[in-house]
Amino acid sequence: MVQPNYLYLLPEFTVVAVMLIVMCVDFYVKEKRWLVWSVVAGLFLALVFTWYTATDPNIYDPKAMRVNEYFGQMVVADGFSFFMKAVILGIAGLITLLSMDYVEKFLKGMYLEFFEVLLAATLGMMFMVTSRDMITIYIGLELTSICSYVLAGLLRKDPKSNEAALKYFLNGALASAVLLFGLSLIYGATGTTYLPAIMKGVTEQVGNPGMLSLLVAGVIFLAGGFAFKIAAVPMHLWAPDAYEGAPTPVTGFFSVGPKGAAFAAILRIFLVGLGVSPLAGKWSLIWAVLATASMFVGNITALMQTNIKRMMAYSSIAQAGYILVGVVAAGGDLNSGKGVAGVLFYAMAYALTNLGIFAVLTHMDQEGGWVTVEDFRGLFSRNPFYAVTLLICFVSLIGIPPTAGFMGKFFLFRAAVDAGYLWLALVMAVNSVISVGYYYGVVKAMFLEPSDKQSLPVSGGVMTTVVLSFVGVLAAGIVAGPIIDYVEAAARLLR
Repeated sequence: MVQPNYLYLLPEFTVVAVMLIVMCVDFYVKEKRWLVWSVVAGLFLALVFTWYTATDPNIYDPKAMRVNEYFGQMVVADGFSFFMKAVILGIAGLITLLSMDYVEKFLKGMYLEFFEVLLAATLGMMFMVTSRDMITIYIGLELTSICSYVLAGLLRKDPKSNEAALKYFLNGALASAVLLFGLSLIYGATGTTYLPAIMKGVTEQVGNPGMLSLLVAGVIFLAGGFAFKIAAVPMHLWAPDAYEGAPTPVTGFFSVGPKGAAFAAILRIFLVGLGVSPLAGKWSLIWAVLATASMFVGNITALMQTNIKRMMAYSSIAQAGYILVGVVAAGGDLNSGKGVAGVLFYAMAYALTNLGIFAVLTHMDQEGGWVTVEDFRGLFSRNPFYAVTLLICFVSLIGIPPTAGFMGKFFLFRAAVDAGYLWLALVMAVNSVISVGYYYGVVKAMFLEPSDKQSLPVSGGVMTTVVLSFVGVLAAGIVAGPIIDYVEAAARLLR
């Protein structure tokens, strides 16, 4: 009944082992930068194990058109989980690289504290994306959330960091309670926490008006709880203050890590557990409203920002709206994997893009606390590669070819149109045009305005992250075909 498979959990075991190794190394090594390379090596090894488990036919065989479940059906081996685990490990690795100098300068060398908590958050996200039971999804989500609260407040003597951590914690605790209440309503209506069994129970209950009302109430609470985790309107108010006050590498992590894992959990719960007509039509409409509000509120408010971190917070809110278009499309056409594939591809593209931006922003912050639009004046003359990378990343966020962001929005647009949500696809296109305004303000400052500041020196970890992001954004845009083929195949096996 339990069906243990420890080989499948090799990536998770590796992350746990790295946490223990980092703790031991910290006791005996004076040069704390060794901790950084221990973490990078461990995450790379976990990524290798992810590839190994994904290609082992005894663990996962896509040709069999079925998935294997292990540990009492708590975790599942499918292309969806392998892809998202690879994205999460890549995010953790890039955050580790771009933060090494920042941790030494601003966090008083708290390498152990920073990387232990980051690894714990990574472990939580990995369980979120690989779980097929509401209990393990919630445990992974809470592990990630608690670690995020700690990371936000690591600048203990900075009032803004304290405020960010407190606001994030209080709002997060409320959102977790709302989410758990929604899960309890779904359990009350179906009598199970196992997602395929929930779908069977929902299918039996949709003809019962009383039970359908209970399920809809559960869906509303679930949407409210997850809206906080992805910073979607109206549960977005914590994001600007948390992004501004948290350490800059942590802000970059918030923008892509927990958000991507939360979207994976949304797809798992709503498609595998609640993907039954007419219930799917109801939750698709809820997410469509939240997507529209998030895109307009995020983009219009971002136009008024002068602080880059706050601007990126509102950009992140708008980006959540774009990704929700894929969730809506997945609910509108349950038999097509295009919506799910669009979400997976855009989650990867957004991670590559945003980490490149936050790598440059981290270096600017640690060199002079330069986090406003004015501070980016003349960046092209101070560090041309940084300026060009930021330009490419902003172009990707807008959705202009040949970047990963363009291909991601194309796949989301196609999925929405095919699912019958042409109006939502047009809303996404309009908002992409609106976003040009605030990205152009930074580009104008970098290339067209002079600066009296000194040149930016090269930082090894930051430069490595910037190069990887630059190459990744262009490569994923140019050779998107094989990636979308893989994620579409994974999407077809999701349900």
